[in-house]
Amino acid sequence: MKVSERFWAIFDRTITAMMAMAAALIVLDALAVTVDVLMRKFFGITCVYLFEMTEFSLLWMTFLGTAWIMKNNNHIRVDLVVNRLNPRHGAIVIAVASILSILVLMLMTGYSAWLTWHDYQTHFILSTILRPLKWPVEIIIPIGFLLLIIQLMRDTYGQWANWKAFSKRHTVTLDGTPGGEP
Repeated sequence: MKVSERFWAIFDRTITAMMAMAAALIVLDALAVTVDVLMRKFFGITCVYLFEMTEFSLLWMTFLGTAWIMKNNNHIRVDLVVNRLNPRHGAIVIAVASILSILVLMLMTGYSAWLTWHDYQTHFILSTILRPLKWPVEIIIPIGFLLLIIQLMRDTYGQWANWKAFSKRHTVTLDGTPGGEP
């Protein structure tokens, strides 16, 4: 097995495990909220910290699942423009959009990593009921962004390879009509 194949196998297992954790958080949130509602209805008591824990888990489940969702092409996509283009031009538009997305995600990853590191160094505590340290809550943000960048680079390379293969199979003459072999 080549190094790249081993890397992608580990990467795929990692993002799949992260997605499983996100799914587990959804189930735990649903159970916790249900129990809290029932306790409030029947006993008149509530867990005051439950809302805060649910907020943290929503953040975590979002960033745990982003790379897996991108890999499986389950993300929201606006194909209005791309569907009106020929496949070759559509591939170019998707590649440009992917490259721009990678650049924006790199900025967001760097900033969120810097912010998390700053909060770690300063021992920043959230002013909420639980008063947790902030960095363990937010550490998933740069991790999720980084994995999303890696997956987006993988997809962009795949788009480029498809465009290259498509370009070799189809050529266009100067007047825009399909031509013969390249």
